[in-house]
Amino acid sequence: MRKGRWSSFINQKLQQSKLSTLMVTCFIAFNLLLVSVVVWLAYQSFSAVTFAEISKARLALLNESTRRGFDFITGVTGTSYALASNRELSSLLETADTGRLAQIHQRREVSRILDHTMVVSEGITSIELYTDAFNEVTVTMADRIFPVDTIAHDSWFATLEKADAAWVPLRENESGQSLVGYAQRIFDSRGGTVAYVLIRLSRADIVRRFADVPMVLDGKVLLVDTAGNVVMQMGRVDPTGENERADRRNEASTVQETGEAVNSSSSIIDSAWIQEHVQHGADGYEVVSGQPGGAQLVLYSRPAMLQWRLVQTIPVYTLLSPLRQAGWQILGIAVLGLLCSAVLAYLFVRQIIRPLRQLIKRMRQLEKGDFDTRVQLSFTEEYAHLAYGFNHMASQLTTLMEQVKEESRAKREAQTGLLEAQIKPHFLYNTLDMIHWRALDYEAKDISRMIVQLSKLLRIGLSGGRLFIRVRDELEHARCYVNIQSERLPFSIQYQEQIDPHIRGCYIPKIILQPFIENAVMHGHPEEGTLRIHVHMHEEVDPHEDIVIRITDNGRGLPEGWKLEETCGIGVRNVHQRIQLYCGKRYGVQLSDRESGGVEVTITLPRIETDEQLNLWLDGEK
Repeated sequence: MRKGRWSSFINQKLQQSKLSTLMVTCFIAFNLLLVSVVVWLAYQSFSAVTFAEISKARLALLNESTRRGFDFITGVTGTSYALASNRELSSLLETADTGRLAQIHQRREVSRILDHTMVVSEGITSIELYTDAFNEVTVTMADRIFPVDTIAHDSWFATLEKADAAWVPLRENESGQSLVGYAQRIFDSRGGTVAYVLIRLSRADIVRRFADVPMVLDGKVLLVDTAGNVVMQMGRVDPTGENERADRRNEASTVQETGEAVNSSSSIIDSAWIQEHVQHGADGYEVVSGQPGGAQLVLYSRPAMLQWRLVQTIPVYTLLSPLRQAGWQILGIAVLGLLCSAVLAYLFVRQIIRPLRQLIKRMRQLEKGDFDTRVQLSFTEEYAHLAYGFNHMASQLTTLMEQVKEESRAKREAQTGLLEAQIKPHFLYNTLDMIHWRALDYEAKDISRMIVQLSKLLRIGLSGGRLFIRVRDELEHARCYVNIQSERLPFSIQYQEQIDPHIRGCYIPKIILQPFIENAVMHGHPEEGTLRIHVHMHEEVDPHEDIVIRITDNGRGLPEGWKLEETCGIGVRNVHQRIQLYCGKRYGVQLSDRESGGVEVTITLPRIETDEQLNLWLDGEK
């Protein structure tokens, strides 16, 4: 029910709308759909290609930053190795057989060596030495030499006991900065561990090294060691996609212990994820969804000389923000183009509809009776056909109006003539009736009989203007004519009728017997002195229900070479044409010579019994 109401409502609105409005609306809707689909597909395709290219470019920058950053870290290991292999430093740390003054002097020399190394080494926060060689010496001034117990309880110290050197995570120092350090054992001449050198690197130092390529530090960067453990985290992720580089560089990030995951609230990219997804010795990138700030692009570089690498996470939203701006610009251009195309479509449709509006205007003029109005031919084939059809219709209407006027005038004249003709037979009947009674007054009975027969002949012939009369009336009309001719001709006429009683009440065209009887009387001239005329009517059922009339005489017959089509006689041709006009081409008259002499006339007519059947024949429906 509701669907039907909506359908009728839409149909009503469409019927009330103009063609130009519908065309422009359909054009705009189609173009809007097309532009939307094309822009969306283009944006998706361009986004995918651009995202892949950006990811590859970011990965290349990350590899370059890794190479530069870890080249610096390689320098740190070189500094540590130089200290560990310094013979002077090793000899100064051997204090077993020296006195306190000598130990004080040796400690100062060791401190001097550390200070000198600190000065000549770039990007190192501090160099510390942990040894028990100077535990009995009182410290008079601050230096970078500490007892081994200071680091003995740190978690990384056990790792260092198993290796000569290692990168270790460190606690915050007094400045509150998160540090990472490189620790190495120093051996004496007997191969025993005499000290531990610890080179501290601040987060700012490392970040400064990796900031040579600014784009690399967008998002969050993890420093990963050989085992896949996160050594340090740099940068932060802004869920809104707005990265503030200054705040990121000034923000202190807590250094995580080796093997521990980065704060789970910030990312799922931790040591376990890195060990599971990052391939050994290869670089690559992957999109990880399910983040609090949306999908993340994770890039991991190739390992450096120490088999350490960088893992960077960047929000996809931030990465594609320039592309989105370009997308909005493209969409704006598309909308502007759509508006321009809508204006052009409106102007074009208006130009196309103009001939149709002109045609409607001319049709309204035609409705008002202006049959002389015409439409100019348009530049398109379809409108040219419409214009030609309208002009032809208007011309035909003009011609038909002239014909109607002429037929109306002829009808009025015919009606006037008919009214006049109705008066003339009435006057003629009265006159003949007066002659009849005057002949009786003078006892001229033969004249009276002729007058009566003539009066019947005229009454039946006129028949009130009817075209068809009954068979019995047509026979009466023929008898009257024969009786009149019998009174005036010098020879006798023997007239006989043989009529099927079933067809006496049927309708046939009037005055179809008298012309043939007249021909027999006027042209027969029988040799024996008596003209014999025989009229035979019967019904034929097969193949049609027809009435067949045969009129025979004993006259001289037809002239040699006589043809119905070439005859100049009015009566015979008139009867034949009237029969075919009223009844059809299948019916008509045929004349032939008889073997015994004379002429045989065959008339074929349809069987019409009722007034309804007669009206159908007269209306041409049969």
